[in-house]
Amino acid sequence: MAPTVIAAGSSAAFDRLGYWSPSTSSVDWCESNYVVSFYIAEFWNTISNAACFAAAAIAYHFFPGAKEARFRYLFGTLFLVGLGSVLFHGTLRHKMQLLDELPMLYSATIILFILVEAKHGPQGQWFPLILAAWLATTTLIFSTATGNLQFYTFQSTYTILQFGMIYYLRILHVQQRTLKGPNPLISTLIRRALGFALFAVSIWLIDLRACEYVNGLTGRSVLRWNLQLHAWWHVFSAAALYHAMMLVIYYHFDVRTNLGYIAEKDASQQQQQQQQAGQKQQERQQHHQPYVDHWMGLVPVIRLRHSKRV
Repeated sequence: MAPTVIAAGSSAAFDRLGYWSPSTSSVDWCESNYVVSFYIAEFWNTISNAACFAAAAIAYHFFPGAKEARFRYLFGTLFLVGLGSVLFHGTLRHKMQLLDELPMLYSATIILFILVEAKHGPQGQWFPLILAAWLATTTLIFSTATGNLQFYTFQSTYTILQFGMIYYLRILHVQQRTLKGPNPLISTLIRRALGFALFAVSIWLIDLRACEYVNGLTGRSVLRWNLQLHAWWHVFSAAALYHAMMLVIYYHFDVRTNLGYIAEKDASQQQQQQQQAGQKQQERQQHHQPYVDHWMGLVPVIRLRHSKRV
């Protein structure tokens, strides 16, 4: 088997045998294996995926209006991320690792698809076909690669997709702010998404690169117990992704309402007369304006305000 990326500073506790031994995954995290249960390789890294399931369930339940296929796929892949991560951390087997990482790429690609069409409009059938070919290629590559090649190829690919998502969210935010002015609630969503993401990445790196200082086992550890930072990475990355999904949903609907706004603003006198002739019909048309609400006063959700446009 190809070399495995192991959290720096591992000790004999990392080599405990369990039901799924030996480990065949391309990475082994800082949590000691098979300590809590003989049947679960990394107990805390496994159960912390409840945060991912919760994020997917809440996003699906509170999605405003009819659930379009693209969003059903997005919520479904997020649920698969949690399920795959449970299987991966519970077994540390290579095939289960693929079930963790591939849905992450799928969900990031779907988000990028939604944002591109929100910014540039429908791209035709060629765009989803290209993305489908891209996903098929990446699935083949990650299914056949092992060890350091598999680990770093996945990390670089996923990072590129994340930067693409950030780029389009930034473009849409500037565009909508220019048209409608600042939206404090959206700005708060952005700050929270970035804050959760930066914190999650920081503790992910500490868990991987500075394990010997935080594992509570080695003589060089500055802590008396393991903080299980990778488990907390699951929690905070799920929170970051949830807030990002709320932004994606918001801009998906907000850009649609702006199409009518821009058309009215730039219409000629003749077009205005035509609009007045069909005023009664227009009054019956419902326009969906998204806004940020808070479930239980804490969890942000996107709702639609049905307003009449004359």
